[in-house]
Amino acid sequence: MFDSENQSTHLSSYTFFSEDDFHLRLLERKPQVPYPLHTHDFHELVIVTSGTGIHFSCSAEYQVFPGDVFVIEAGYAHGYRDTKDLQLYNIIFDKKLLSQMFFDIKEMPGYHAIFNIEPRYRDSHEFNSRLRLGSADLTYMIERIDMVKEELDRQHHGSGNKALALAYFIEIVVYLSRRYTQTEIPDSSMIMRLAGAFTCIEQNSDRTVTIDELCSIAHMSHSSLNRAFHKAAGCSPIEYQLRLRIERSCRLLRTTGYSITRISELTGFSDSNYFSRQFRRIMQASPREYKKAYRDRINRPISSQ
Repeated sequence: MFDSENQSTHLSSYTFFSEDDFHLRLLERKPQVPYPLHTHDFHELVIVTSGTGIHFSCSAEYQVFPGDVFVIEAGYAHGYRDTKDLQLYNIIFDKKLLSQMFFDIKEMPGYHAIFNIEPRYRDSHEFNSRLRLGSADLTYMIERIDMVKEELDRQHHGSGNKALALAYFIEIVVYLSRRYTQTEIPDSSMIMRLAGAFTCIEQNSDRTVTIDELCSIAHMSHSSLNRAFHKAAGCSPIEYQLRLRIERSCRLLRTTGYSITRISELTGFSDSNYFSRQFRRIMQASPREYKKAYRDRINRPISSQ
């Protein structure tokens, strides 16, 4: 049985990523040997290809099988034991790779389900809400993983290998997100309803989405929705929405010449003063200070960086 008193070790990203600006790496575990309780400061996408074993945390344990797909969040203590010919891929990455770009990926309910919500509900759902791929989907996934590996293994500068590896990784994320939405998964109904609420906020970053709208989408009461958001995102729906709109305003400050008033309008704030107060609360700087600091940084001579 698992031992909740075990002390976990910590794995730091600097031992896995060789470059500060590209935190993506593929680890092949063939086999995955028993591994003690540990944490890390990066995210991990796990895809089991063969064999079985026990994946355990501080408070629970689950048997894993071929086709199982799940995400381990940064800071989550976990390990493996009782492995029997267990083979898997670990794609380790900084979640900023997904949260800062890639157009409509965050408007996919399946993305929120796999990468944000299911990891937080795994213990309460006893791992029944995980995605399990069929043989055809698993074969397709292995092919794409091999393509990521081929590009990451290239050592030729100027070959575009990092860009292509990242593109294949995004293809994997999108494919898995679609499969989660399309597959009948035990205990996933609540996760998908909550994912719909997250998606609604992502699709409407230019206006305030009301709590009543989100409750209708998630089929939850106000109190249940608030608890679910706190568990999945660490904050209330209102705060999540505010942070998303401030995140978008940061992008506009970096990439456009719009005035503060115009940016506040584009991100759903009718009062530019309220926008500036919320921006300072979240970013610890005013919009003008943020924009100046960004311009000073990109205009700084390379020799002084």
